[in-house]
Amino acid sequence: MKKRSAASIFFGSLLKTLGIMALFLGVGILSYHITMLYYNKTARVERSTTYTHAITVNTGNESSNLIYSYNKDTKKIEALVLELFDETTKNLSYITIPVNTQITISQSTYADLIEVSQKLPQVATLSEINTYFTGDVAYEYGIMILQEEFKIDIGYFTAMSSDVFNENFTKKSKEEPVYLPSEKLLAKAEDCKDAKDMEKLMDNMWDDLISDTTLSQKQNYADALTQVNREYIRAHGVFGVKSGDVFILNKSQNRKMVNSIWESDAYGSPQKRVKGSLNTGASKIASSAGCTIQISNSTSINGLAAAYHQKLQADGYQVIGTGNYVGGELTETCIYVKKKKWGKDLLQYFKNATIEVKQDLTSGADIEIVLGTQDKLS
Repeated sequence: MKKRSAASIFFGSLLKTLGIMALFLGVGILSYHITMLYYNKTARVERSTTYTHAITVNTGNESSNLIYSYNKDTKKIEALVLELFDETTKNLSYITIPVNTQITISQSTYADLIEVSQKLPQVATLSEINTYFTGDVAYEYGIMILQEEFKIDIGYFTAMSSDVFNENFTKKSKEEPVYLPSEKLLAKAEDCKDAKDMEKLMDNMWDDLISDTTLSQKQNYADALTQVNREYIRAHGVFGVKSGDVFILNKSQNRKMVNSIWESDAYGSPQKRVKGSLNTGASKIASSAGCTIQISNSTSINGLAAAYHQKLQADGYQVIGTGNYVGGELTETCIYVKKKKWGKDLLQYFKNATIEVKQDLTSGADIEIVLGTQDKLS
């Protein structure tokens, strides 16, 4: 048998080694491409990363999430709920906002927004947000307009089609038409025994939602949400009045309500009453916002009429003048109106005010508020 030379043995071994290396390299490349193909097929594209945001998205331990329900065909907003979740106390509250709410945008904010969209009127209706602006960022512009009215910070939004919204939310009752999570959604949440289960639930729902957060940001709340007592969840309506076909918010009362929710200790019992005017019938009261209002001070408290002037004007009322009342000092405030249907929405500003119909009012106003000593402002 003929012996192989040392050179042929060396080159033979080298070729085998190179062949094995090439095989491993090919397997590695193939594995990489298979992995990337799988990733491209299964990875979720986070919509929130595809556009420039109009607000600073905030998913802190106090989660303020504006939830929109939109019509798939018209894109009009059909329901609007502000979700407030305190990660520390585990308090979960929902505030229903009428979609026919009209907001007069401040001059400075309007000057900025009109550069974004020429379609935006200075008196904006919340149901038309997707008419004024285009793309997901429209919901952030809605936040900008609404939070200016509330004077509170809204951290982010979640938008869902009306069919998805109706599956996950339901009205508390016919008498109290404010939104709460549906029994179906609550049952799914109750099945989550730990944070991983809640994260999985969020993952399963995520593709049906639009948000300016990422899934991982939302999942940061998973552990705290598993500790929410479903029996203690609160639902409220905003304060305001209905004027014709539109709803006008009461800025000061809504701001107080939101602040009181954030300042609350951990809820330890079921909700006793619904705050706001959606449940009380106040939304059916004829609004005085379009009436001319005179404020007269019957007390010796300096600046009282001016203070109420500022307060009412900030809430959208048309105050045409202030002055002193010459009919003597009153203890309780009296609201004089030319028409019986006016003035009821003004009662919320005073302790024990009464309403009287009177035609001859100062400065020819439609309504004259005569302030009593009981309503001095602290």
